[in-house]
Amino acid sequence: MAGTGSGAEGASTPDVLAAPKRNVDHTPSRRSFLRASWLVGTLGMAGAFGGASLAFLWPTVSGRFGAELDVGDQEEILAIIRENRGPFPYPAGRMYLVAYDSAEDPDGQYSDAVGEGAQVMALYQKCVHLGCRVPWCQTAQWYQCPCHGSNYNRWGEWQIGPAPRGLDRFPVRVENGRVLVNTNPAQLITGPNRQSPVLRQPQEGPSCV
Repeated sequence: MAGTGSGAEGASTPDVLAAPKRNVDHTPSRRSFLRASWLVGTLGMAGAFGGASLAFLWPTVSGRFGAELDVGDQEEILAIIRENRGPFPYPAGRMYLVAYDSAEDPDGQYSDAVGEGAQVMALYQKCVHLGCRVPWCQTAQWYQCPCHGSNYNRWGEWQIGPAPRGLDRFPVRVENGRVLVNTNPAQLITGPNRQSPVLRQPQEGPSCV
């Protein structure tokens, strides 16, 4: 009996094992990942579209199309126009400058495009039919579109072809003798309609198209 008691006293109490800790998986599920990727992509596209729209409506880059451009000294531009018997091209502004005499426009049809003191008009080079660039034909003394045959006189007024009106134009002002042209598309002045040409200028030579 004593031996039995001695054995009971010598027995050790078994240690209680702690429950193993569960590893928490912080990796997002496939569904969560795809949802987040879609959201980021959508916001990115919306931001890019919004930025492009703002850039179109409010262009601020100086010296480029979309801003007000300093084209040059008015007297020098007029001298080049007279010497070349043709418009003064300005590729950076996608325009032609042409000599404007208010005496040839007694009703002031183009007064909204020509500011006080300006003796030039700025014609947008884009054909109003389908958007081709319209070159100047020296022999005809007209602008002649090679795409679909629309023709415009020296002031950009419609003469023949499918174009619905004359060439559009940009506002011009003169400051300290410098010609300043606003090429912001939002300021573009719609070209004259077919029925109201001011400049009576026939084709003066062979056509270029």
